Amino acid sequence: MELSEVDQFIYLVITTEEDKKNAYKIANLLLREKLIPCITFKNIESHFWWKGEINKSKEVQLIIKCKEENIHKVCEMIIENHSYEVPEIIYFPVSATLDFFHWVNSL
Repeated sequence: MELSEVDQFIYLVITTEEDKKNAYKIANLLLREKLIPCITFKNIESHFWWKGEINKSKEVQLIIKCKEENIHKVCEMIIENHSYEVPEIIYFPVSATLDFFHWVNSL
């Protein structure tokens, strides 16, 4: 594994979906369009305020890796295809090893 003296940045996008069916739908759209090289899923439980009440729900968290030039298109596709009225979409740049950076940017 190669480390670089200069940080190489990729983007992580985090969103949640109500179930695996919807999570897989978004994943397949992003992968088929070659906007992302990789996505991971995690079963979680969320507690949140919604319409004046505290709610809790089992959800699937999606952790999406993408190159900088695709970040806005990835977010747009999530918004267009999400099952929630107000989807959680959080994204931020992260440092990556040089090899992983090149792999993410190879699409």
